[in-house]
Amino acid sequence: MVRLEESDFLTKLTELFGLNRAGTVYVSMKRFAGRLASLRRRKPKLMEEAASKEEPRCLIRAHSNKKRSKISCIIEAKDLVRFQLAVGNIMRQQMDGLKTRERSKEERQKEREEKRKAKADAAAKGVKKDEENKKESSKAAASGKKKGAKKK
Repeated sequence: MVRLEESDFLTKLTELFGLNRAGTVYVSMKRFAGRLASLRRRKPKLMEEAASKEEPRCLIRAHSNKKRSKISCIIEAKDLVRFQLAVGNIMRQQMDGLKTRERSKEERQKEREEKRKAKADAAAKGVKKDEENKKESSKAAASGKKKGAKKK
């Protein structure tokens, strides 16, 4: 497995997605408290001591079903949000070949009914708003005439 810097990892990940257009790319993330802590996994007290000395980081791995396609990267906690956004953007761009789910007749019928109800509700609200606007405008016009009559 090749451990890369952040920018190199992102470019390699893009290439990995490109090479596996019809295949699968696996991406995993996990907390990484340092090499010493990972070596002392079976001894919780020693592992805790080793982990307390280091700032927590995130280990990101990616691979496909092809040989020699494993890549990894370690990201500091302060840079993690920015990195996750970058990885998310890459994944969104590269996963354009997903199939759309076929809906059954019942599901399509339910969607149509929901749309009809929403239109009817919107139309009913629109009629009420129009009536309220007319009333308000007629009141304003009537009060405007009275004010104008007083000025003359």
